[in-house]
Amino acid sequence: MTRIRSLVVAVVALMIASAIPLLASARPAAASDNGQSVRPAMGWSSWSFVRRNPTEAKIKAQADAMVASGLKDHGFVFINLDDFWQKCDSNGFVVDSYGRWAVDTAKFPSGMKALADYIHGKGLKFGFYVTPGIAKNAVTANTPIEGTSYHAKDIADTSKTEKNYNCKNMYYIDYEKPGAQEFVNSWARQFASWAVDYLKIDGVGSADIPDVQAWDKALRASGRPINFALSNNLPIANASTWRQLSNSWRTQGDVECYCGPGSNGSGYPLTDWSHVSGRFDSAASWQQYAGPGGWNDLDSLELGNGDQVGLTADQRRSHFTLWAMAASPLLLGTDLTHLDSVDKAMLTNDRLIGVDQDGVAAKRIVNSGVKQVWSKKESDGQYVVALFNTGTSGSTSVSVNWSQVGFSGSGDVTDLWSGSHKGVIADSYSATLRPGETRLIRVKPVSTAGTLRTAAASPGMAVAPYEYLGWGSPQNPTSVMSATGVKWFTLAFILSDGTCNPKWDGSRPLTGGNDQSKINAIRAAGGDVMVSVGGWSGAKLGEKCSSASALAGAYQKVINAYGLKALDIDIENTEWSNATVRQRVVDALKIVKANNAGLKTVITFGTTTSGPDSTGVDMIKRAADSGLANDVWCIMPFDFGGGSTNMGTLTTQAMDGLKSRVKSAYGYSDATAYAHIGLSSMNGKTDDSGERVRVADFKTMLAYAQQHHIGRLTYWSVNRDRACASGTDGDACSGVSQQPYDYLKVFAQYTG
Repeated sequence: MTRIRSLVVAVVALMIASAIPLLASARPAAASDNGQSVRPAMGWSSWSFVRRNPTEAKIKAQADAMVASGLKDHGFVFINLDDFWQKCDSNGFVVDSYGRWAVDTAKFPSGMKALADYIHGKGLKFGFYVTPGIAKNAVTANTPIEGTSYHAKDIADTSKTEKNYNCKNMYYIDYEKPGAQEFVNSWARQFASWAVDYLKIDGVGSADIPDVQAWDKALRASGRPINFALSNNLPIANASTWRQLSNSWRTQGDVECYCGPGSNGSGYPLTDWSHVSGRFDSAASWQQYAGPGGWNDLDSLELGNGDQVGLTADQRRSHFTLWAMAASPLLLGTDLTHLDSVDKAMLTNDRLIGVDQDGVAAKRIVNSGVKQVWSKKESDGQYVVALFNTGTSGSTSVSVNWSQVGFSGSGDVTDLWSGSHKGVIADSYSATLRPGETRLIRVKPVSTAGTLRTAAASPGMAVAPYEYLGWGSPQNPTSVMSATGVKWFTLAFILSDGTCNPKWDGSRPLTGGNDQSKINAIRAAGGDVMVSVGGWSGAKLGEKCSSASALAGAYQKVINAYGLKALDIDIENTEWSNATVRQRVVDALKIVKANNAGLKTVITFGTTTSGPDSTGVDMIKRAADSGLANDVWCIMPFDFGGGSTNMGTLTTQAMDGLKSRVKSAYGYSDATAYAHIGLSSMNGKTDDSGERVRVADFKTMLAYAQQHHIGRLTYWSVNRDRACASGTDGDACSGVSQQPYDYLKVFAQYTG
């Protein structure tokens, strides 16, 4: 039998240790299929703080601060330049030779492409801004439309003026006229040539649906993937249209209060509680329209500068909690160059970020005066519940029954703001909250009342057993789900096709084949997958890709093919022994984490009985020194040699050694280090003669996992979790006496 293991890029540690929830199975229909914004965008926007005076230097400074502060490592990657980048005269926008807005070179002397290049050089993404219509100056000069025989006067409806907040003087475009779509196309091509990654089109209303349709077509044809956002205060009557055509849409007016001392109300405070609390009702109304590819945008997140933004610390936590529960884009509006330490701790709380990035918009289940409760269900049977006191004076007790949340009996509760485990609580939950305060919890049902399975029967991503669809008489994954209660699988293996290009086993295409059909079936049954890259055998992407960026591009193809939330990469054999390749993997994972907010990484590799060997220690140290915020370090505690039979005890010894190495490299506490480690055992006979991992050993491993709340508890493999028939290949059975799935049924009891 061949040991072919994998590096898992999984959210498991955070998710099981009360961190990042899973994507629920229900999806709203008719989402944009432009491939963008599988998860809500995260980053920064210039409007709230920089407001009407953006400059090249100011935008670069915010990009620098995004990286230096560590926010980038937590998924904040967009640097979005909002309005007032343009040049105006007395007749409105100054335009270029093709009627498009001209850049104000006094503010941006190097131009937009240079600014985008600077931002991209930081590992960040560049966002930009426009409004519908065509400028009066373009019509007056009758500028040509690039690449056509048409001109501005051919497409402008001068009887109507578009909404614009800066230079005004924008006419509607008549999209029944030849050249209208081509004009928008030319603008989109220009933005693509500037390397724009995110485009906000502002001032959009029902009358602008033709513009939104035109921009959607233009961006798709531009040759560059661009996240398409609409603003602001869009009518909910057209919600399904906004969802079909764009990746996010503003559900209300500005969150800014415009009550500062500067011109047009600029400066601190940036907002006030009424402008935040007013989002509760709109978030409830719009909830049904959010999902992968399209999100309800509650506007900027005004965290970062402490009390001076106009909110107390309690109110700021509630602000973040509501945005996260609504799965809203998280676009900071504050000054990142002067981050408040309290706010920085809020913004780098991966448990909160995970609630936002799970792809589920919560429903409001209690709305009584100042008392509100919101809830969302995850695909592993867990719930995230937020309680709020929206009042401005007086503490109040807010309660919710588990039956309102969606289950009966008892729930195992973890506080997501603090990370503290609150234990099993029967029937209901309540909290006394200060004015503006929130309580955010994760709840794991622990009873079998009604038709609910126990949390242990649906262990989620942490257990995700390996299944190899390429050999070993693989079982139907949905049959495994029915027999064991597991919802997630780790599907192996992605290899190189001989070049820096990923394929299943190095030969089968990513999409359109049996592998994809199995993934579709798993998801249709309420489950999900992570994909495993690497293993012991075959051509490795880490070796075939000549640079970290190329390797990241190969990983990205796999992520995009399936909209993955977790990527499993097993680094072994020659890929593992080469220090240059190990560093390349680290650097590539940094890139994909920066480009895929919420994507979690687990690195899986071999071990000794006392923990990582010198190569493993080097890998962990490289990652820590390089700033890779890896989520789970996962060892394979088998093939120790010598005919070992006490594999449960040897595994726990190896895990203790791993915990010490991760704790030392990253400066974690014991609890945090445990949450960032995992094990991937092998059931039955291993590759070493005489070595056996028995069901009793799995029970020892389960007890260790339950005691320390480790991030991953899995094994190689489902294919082998059955007794061998006469002559059966060892890759398709365990080699020991057992009933089907005896091993998996032990690990399926893991509750995190």
